[in-house]
Amino acid sequence: MPHSILVKFVPTESRSFDVSLGQQIHALFLNTIRKVDPDLSQKLHDESAGKPFTVSLPVNKKRRPISNFIAGEECFVRYTVFCDEIWEIFPQIISTFCNETMHISHTEVNVVKVSFTPNGGGVNPSEDFRKLANSDPASKFELTFVSPTSFRLQGHSFILPLPSLMYSGYLRKWNRYSGYEISEEILTDIDERLLISRVNLSSQVLHFSNYFQIGFTGQVMLNASDYSYRERQMLTTLTKFAYFCGTGHKTTMGMGQTNVKLLT
Repeated sequence: MPHSILVKFVPTESRSFDVSLGQQIHALFLNTIRKVDPDLSQKLHDESAGKPFTVSLPVNKKRRPISNFIAGEECFVRYTVFCDEIWEIFPQIISTFCNETMHISHTEVNVVKVSFTPNGGGVNPSEDFRKLANSDPASKFELTFVSPTSFRLQGHSFILPLPSLMYSGYLRKWNRYSGYEISEEILTDIDERLLISRVNLSSQVLHFSNYFQIGFTGQVMLNASDYSYRERQMLTTLTKFAYFCGTGHKTTMGMGQTNVKLLT
């Protein structure tokens, strides 16, 4: 079952950062899992074909990205998980978050609350794969890319939200983890059939420890009216799943966070 979880924390000291904290948030998650299940943590670390979780960049209470911590000021990080192996031990992970001192980039933080995060656009914060597979079909999909998003194409970063790139990623993770396989035929001619009807995008640079990534943020509207009922149902399933699996690459390091709104 896919789940979206919001972790609220308070740093104990003020600190500015020259790099994105996505790698540190990623490391915090795996290190916390390691305390509960070392073998699973190592398995997730070694996984190279689409990890079953995502992490967000830290944001403030207005949900705006932050580049510095202010002592005593609330911050938030969103995690998603979409495999039972992680979810089965999540109560222990939450207990570790809340009862042990955590550090993000050498800054001590206190976790004060862990909760589910509703999408607000037709996706529940905790979904059932079977129900997702039988979603009521929508005709239009509005996707909001909350954090910088890009795709790896021929060894380079590509920063246009082509349906073929977005949905091939959703489909790959869906088929690997859901147990309700969708045929790859849904991707046939998708760039010509799932039409981009509106865009509002901007590019943004995300600095990691020893390299940088350029990605896009903003919104895109997709029109699926050319598809049959069953095809729209499959596309709706994959679109809703995007809220959990993210878009593009480096979704476990803060990139590709995606909100979804379904329109009939």
